[in-house]
Amino acid sequence: MKFKTLFSFCFLFLFCAKVFAQDLSSNLDKIINTDLLSKSAVVSVKILDKNTKQPLYQRDSALLLHPASMMKVATSALVLETIGANYILETALYEAQGRLYLRLCGDPTLKTQDLAGLFKNIDLSKYDTLVIDNTFIDNEFYATGWMWDNFVSGDNPPYGIFNLDRNLIPIKIITDKKTGMVQIISNYPIEIANELQIGSENRIKLEQRPWQNPNAVYITGEVCSTFVKKIPVQNPEKHFLYRLNQSMPNFSGKIFYGEAPKTANLLACKQTKVLDILREQNKNSDNLFAETMFKIAAREAFGTQGNMENARKLFEQFYGLNNFVIADASGLSHNNLLNCDFLSDVLFRMKDNIDFRSTLSVAGKDGTLKKRLKEITLQGKTGTISGVSGLCGYVKTKQGHEYIFSILIQNYKDSAKPAKQLEDKIIKELNNF
Repeated sequence: MKFKTLFSFCFLFLFCAKVFAQDLSSNLDKIINTDLLSKSAVVSVKILDKNTKQPLYQRDSALLLHPASMMKVATSALVLETIGANYILETALYEAQGRLYLRLCGDPTLKTQDLAGLFKNIDLSKYDTLVIDNTFIDNEFYATGWMWDNFVSGDNPPYGIFNLDRNLIPIKIITDKKTGMVQIISNYPIEIANELQIGSENRIKLEQRPWQNPNAVYITGEVCSTFVKKIPVQNPEKHFLYRLNQSMPNFSGKIFYGEAPKTANLLACKQTKVLDILREQNKNSDNLFAETMFKIAAREAFGTQGNMENARKLFEQFYGLNNFVIADASGLSHNNLLNCDFLSDVLFRMKDNIDFRSTLSVAGKDGTLKKRLKEITLQGKTGTISGVSGLCGYVKTKQGHEYIFSILIQNYKDSAKPAKQLEDKIIKELNNF
């Protein structure tokens, strides 16, 4: 009798779950089909039960689309499981046979003050040679599908072994309303074409014009007050060497490149925990962090200098697939092709990994979701590039059940705002399920 009652209860539970899922599917279909975006853009969705992986809803979830910054979900999971959350990046100063050796690792958090700190207690007059070990990862900062104008934005400065100050430099824009002049001052020698004018607001645009001057950054628009703006350096290596010389003013020797001997004595170091980097990377969608960490994971996996070729090879081996296109780690390239099925699988794989989940933005609280979905319990990752918007992650419903979701919207024109509004509608409907 007890067994019969238990069987009846389980049957009723499964029946109700199926009915509720049908209601959810019907409601989501209505939300998407009545949205103007569905008339011209691709809307791909996958929703899974976090515990059973049972699909609750799927719409064109197998279509290969550009993941934008949701690519970071896959690459950060790879980094965590390849080198571990407690892996330490170390920028170190050594001494061997009367020479100084500066070993770089590409730490994306390294700042000029960190660099200066390495030399703070060193009597530089004792040395006539500084050898920079730049062998950890390569300095190639172009990925397949990136364009010449990608490196103007502060969201995507060039990156590599010489990362310093996020490869950004501050410029001060000074307005003089009496003379109608706008002046730009920088503490780093960079060629700037100043085309700013006095106006009613601060609205500027950075441009590259290789057909005019490939070495210059063109700054256009209008300004109404004095302010500071950070812009990308065009050559990270030159920027690093410039700041390095400032960091050791009493050094009069020569600088070379080479490997630090394994027997060298450690003098000073700056350490950064990988988990701290990944939290900054995913919450604020930092492209420089993502690209650097992808190569570092490849370095540790294969024991050779980290580069994009080996990083892509690691990706295919790690996930056991080769039917996607992996052009970079950050999702900036339009050559990347993944689907919502895969992204949901990655999230399911990492569902119980506390470290991984701590890297995701919390709706209404931090990162790229700070101003979205404030009333919903959600950890997620956004993605936006031209014509592409997406959102994926974990959402806990009003009933306390947790679901995994992936949404990709592609091939729309102009602003991403309507796409993000549709994403929010889908999540709000799921939250009521």
